[in-house]
Amino acid sequence: MTIYGADPINFEGVSGDRYWFHQPFSYTGIADIDDRLSGFPVAVFLPPHHLQQDTPLVIGLQGMCAPYGLNAFIVPTLTQMGIAVALFDTPFAGERSLVRTFTAKVEKEIQPLIDRGIPFDTKFLLDLFKKNADDVNKVHEFCRQRYGVSNSKLALFGVSMGVLETAYCFTAHGIGERLLGTIGHADLRYFAKTWGGGIIPDLAASPLGKIAANIAQLLQPDTKAIINLLQLVKNLKDPDEFAIACNPMTYIDQVKPHRKVRFLVGDNDLIVNTQDAKNCAQKFPDGECYIVPGMGHGTRRWGPTFVDHVRYFLSTQLNDW
Repeated sequence: MTIYGADPINFEGVSGDRYWFHQPFSYTGIADIDDRLSGFPVAVFLPPHHLQQDTPLVIGLQGMCAPYGLNAFIVPTLTQMGIAVALFDTPFAGERSLVRTFTAKVEKEIQPLIDRGIPFDTKFLLDLFKKNADDVNKVHEFCRQRYGVSNSKLALFGVSMGVLETAYCFTAHGIGERLLGTIGHADLRYFAKTWGGGIIPDLAASPLGKIAANIAQLLQPDTKAIINLLQLVKNLKDPDEFAIACNPMTYIDQVKPHRKVRFLVGDNDLIVNTQDAKNCAQKFPDGECYIVPGMGHGTRRWGPTFVDHVRYFLSTQLNDW
């Protein structure tokens, strides 16, 4: 792997170092697509008066296809607590995108795959999850070697789909001592049930849906990507072997009792079911789920903002570090 930098970066008034990681990886077997997905930015922020010994680290991931800069708001909260922060773009997000629109619209991001005849299916998703775990490990090891952060005090923070990605790292690969998830949980199957809705994914996965996709490609090219996503949701709800392997809960028996899991979800969230989140948390040896009145999926109906809730959540869950 080649690492370029560092260049200066500033999030929310906190100065940090921005690097570019590049590790060739065959996502599709198509050179131009694989090259675009193989390079990504990594931003590292240190607490004031960093002593380079046993400093805790939080690695944060945004939602699917969302640029890492959307997590900027956690940087001042954590660094003021004496905790280092590392953020990076996952595949199809931000500067690691195939279209570079920075819109976080999944159907737009995967359209180049669909145009080249590459399905965004459960096998592809599993490859992304595995590669993401490898990236998290490499970012952690880089921060240990370059900045002397703690080997053991590592927390994974995720937003929405980023919760599932960090949870896979946490359960399947044993990465991190704490998993802190907001507007999401760790059960891929149940997340897909609420994210994808009911009958529409089933219809999209049927022979009728495939015929409709071919017709839609002629009339409105973007529609085929949407139908592909609905077919993916169907195979996550009624999981095939790759979907089972993707699900962080498949590996929950590997989670030791000292490793903490905490979720923060809103009771007005139309994408994440609060009962599913609570059920998921209760399956971990040390898991809790906090339900916030008035909060939606990154939005609010009333009360403090999503950002304020998350900052408080992080400060309470990591104040012993």
